[in-house]
Amino acid sequence: MVSTIKHYVSVASCWARLAVQRQLEYPLFLFSWLLMIPIQYFSGIWMLKIIVDRFQALNGWDFPQLTFLYGLGLISHGIFVVFFINTWSIDHMVINGGFDRLLLRPMNVFFQLVASYVNFIGLIDCIPGVIIFLYGADIAGFDWTLANIGKLVLVLIGGILIRAALFTSLGTIAFWTKRNGSMVGFALTMLERATMYPLSMYPYFLQALFTFIIPIGFISFYPAAEFLNADSGGLDLPLSFALWTPLVGVICFLIAGGIFKFGMKNYESAGS
Repeated sequence: MVSTIKHYVSVASCWARLAVQRQLEYPLFLFSWLLMIPIQYFSGIWMLKIIVDRFQALNGWDFPQLTFLYGLGLISHGIFVVFFINTWSIDHMVINGGFDRLLLRPMNVFFQLVASYVNFIGLIDCIPGVIIFLYGADIAGFDWTLANIGKLVLVLIGGILIRAALFTSLGTIAFWTKRNGSMVGFALTMLERATMYPLSMYPYFLQALFTFIIPIGFISFYPAAEFLNADSGGLDLPLSFALWTPLVGVICFLIAGGIFKFGMKNYESAGS
């Protein structure tokens, strides 16, 4: 067991090193990404500032609370795109035969899918996310106690797993349809909106959908509501939201793994 784990860690570290080297071959692309991503995210927080200043708080959430919420979601997104970005492109691997290579190697297929490409450039997504979150935590009065820091780590882990589960499940659809790029794009937009604004401002149907069916409300909204004592939409759970997020993340990830295994049984190879 120990030797197997060491082997997987060794393979993952080798793939990560090769992925970083490949991405550093194009420094101008890295520079353009470093320029575009912060502009995109900082313009998002500026838009929230304009909305709140010119109109009113969003369902009781003021600008400091919205900044905290937005930053928390961005950090989990940034870490997700570093380690799980390959779940966005399963359809391309199905079509061009890349998935065949995963099946031929004597290793876990999902591990290969995830570990074969560490998106080093994705770390750039984390930089503005951390800055926005720290700014939001400061102006919203987040209490940096040891307990809250521990909960924050659990929330980030859970949020990453929820995101990974969603895109793994969507990627699995490509085993039947061959193409699912539009669904991935839709999911990215849905996640951006659902983690940028308070979930309680949406109709009850969407609140229920994003809580019990596609539980992306646990990525940032419910934990942020607990941390800041803000309106959570009336949902009452026996445990704190910050503790529910990693639990929901693990459950979703296990379900997505089962869906992925079932989908592989319907894989028909790339064809000619």
